[in-house]
Amino acid sequence: MKNSWIWSIVFALVMVSPVRCQLEVSSRDSHTFSAAAFKERCGNTPRGNHGGRKCAWVKEDNASNPQYVSAQLLSAIPIDIDIPVPPTPVKANGKVHLLYELHLTNFRSKDLELTRLEVLADRANTLPLASYTDTELDSRLAHPGAPPNLSDQRIIGAGMRAIVFLEITFGKDSEVPSALRHRLFFKSDIQDGGATFLESPLVVIRRSRPLVVGPPLHGEGWVALSGMSNTSLHRRTIVVVNGKARIGQRFATDWTRIGADGVAFHGDPSKNANWSAYGAEVLAVANATVVDLKDGIPENDPTSDHKAVSITLDTVGGNYIILDLGNAYFVFYAHLQPNAIRVKIGDRVRRGQVIALLGDSGNSDAPHLHFHVTDGNSPLGAEGVPYVLDAFEMQGTLPSKQLLIKGGWTAEPGSATDRRTLEMPTENAIVRFP
Repeated sequence: MKNSWIWSIVFALVMVSPVRCQLEVSSRDSHTFSAAAFKERCGNTPRGNHGGRKCAWVKEDNASNPQYVSAQLLSAIPIDIDIPVPPTPVKANGKVHLLYELHLTNFRSKDLELTRLEVLADRANTLPLASYTDTELDSRLAHPGAPPNLSDQRIIGAGMRAIVFLEITFGKDSEVPSALRHRLFFKSDIQDGGATFLESPLVVIRRSRPLVVGPPLHGEGWVALSGMSNTSLHRRTIVVVNGKARIGQRFATDWTRIGADGVAFHGDPSKNANWSAYGAEVLAVANATVVDLKDGIPENDPTSDHKAVSITLDTVGGNYIILDLGNAYFVFYAHLQPNAIRVKIGDRVRRGQVIALLGDSGNSDAPHLHFHVTDGNSPLGAEGVPYVLDAFEMQGTLPSKQLLIKGGWTAEPGSATDRRTLEMPTENAIVRFP
């Protein structure tokens, strides 16, 4: 699903969460002390309350040294840290991935500059699992509602919110900790004062297994555009629906198709029927109940900048179907052909049943199937959750989207398909469904 409309229509967050990580001390103490200054103010005791002054500051250069790190550090940095959706491990490309977000709200009347972020396991005395500074940190930050040309994403404006998009990867499931901590370093207001930091409360990792589904399509040459990654448009699109900001497309994929010559269409690209994906049978991925659908929205011209209908929250998915798989799993199929939906609300469907035909309706630039799983019966007003396909074959990876329209994708000489089980295809994977 194309997402540019969301940024201009509904990408605004309301800061309504309570302060979850703000521990107040005197503003005079809101910087990192030298060892001498700490002793003068707080005595020899490494932490405690001295004359009404709460003392738990740690020098930044010792912050990563486990012997200096307390389980409960006091911080005067007025940042509220919220993790709306704890991560669930999901396997992709042979590794285990955790995708989640930190929401950072600045409750101060002045800007704050985030200089480093560390992700740590719940176990004490451990080195960081990941550490981000400079451009690596900048690339993971976004500011909802702010102008797109911010000079430095690491600066969180007074009274503003920043979101950190994180993806932590492990070699195998046994390496995933039971919970995560986050250590955030901020530039001090005091000249030559180093940096101050705070540590978030533990976030417990959800240990339930991801939903296992069958293929939503069949055949070969299917390309996972904007599929699972930490940088895709789907991953970073926050939509506010009914007063709540969510990422329904957190694990979404836009499935398009290439032909034998590796391109997505032949002949006149303005005709949807000339695209390889158009008209493909869309399949139920599990036994389920149809709980919502929309039909009758006309299709777009892939070569036009104007959509067949005005794009709103009601029309963005075009013709769509939502299936209820039980246990708070809902599957969303979008951009279907009009008058080709073969089910109605209340129908029970079986895995592999043809439920619609792939089209180009709604906020779609060309024929494709938008597919994602959420925890609620809403196209975008629910949280996206991970899932895995029971089986598929990897044919390769698309190095550039330009190859879809010119040049075409070809497999590497001597390469063979790679059968995957219980994995999620990642962004630009080219797969064959059974």
